[in-house]
Amino acid sequence: MRERLEKMGATDFELRPGRSGQFDITVDGALRYTRSKTGRFPTDAEIADLLPG
Repeated sequence: MRERLEKMGATDFELRPGRSGQFDITVDGALRYTRSKTGRFPTDAEIADLLPG
């Protein structure tokens, strides 16, 4: 995941292990994506849309 984010231009991010498959993306302190609501991991396009810039 780190490599995918860096290829998309993300420079300031933190990856933290979650519990039982949890996967959340926060941008500037705001929760922007959570697997608990979608039931799946985001696509690369969805991640790119969340990144500033």
